[in-house]
Amino acid sequence: MLNQLQQVTLISFLRALVELDSPLPAQLQREINEVAKMYQTQPDKAINYLIKLAESDVIKEPYQQARINIQKNYEIQERNKFDKPSQQKAPAVPPERIANIAIAIFQAPDSSKEAKNHKSEIMPQDRV
Repeated sequence: MLNQLQQVTLISFLRALVELDSPLPAQLQREINEVAKMYQTQPDKAINYLIKLAESDVIKEPYQQARINIQKNYEIQERNKFDKPSQQKAPAVPPERIANIAIAIFQAPDSSKEAKNHKSEIMPQDRV
């Protein structure tokens, strides 16, 4: 199971894929396909590899923006931690579900297109 920082990395990468307007370069797509295989047996290694791939010119900016947005939402949730329980919002998508979505996206021949098919789960409406 991924720790919280690894989950942020994974979700940020998936959100970056959703934001892309064009298909990934062939080499980057092949590397993402390799992450799918790696993730199933060595999730820690796969997440570390995603961090490396996030440095690619194609994905770097949307990845960094996704991380910033996730961090902002986390800070808001922390501030609201002691609100009335009835007003608190449940997590959008369970981590296990995100992992399954990630594998499907990483295995796809066009990961950006596949990510867009899961946009509602990857990028739920910001709930502040």
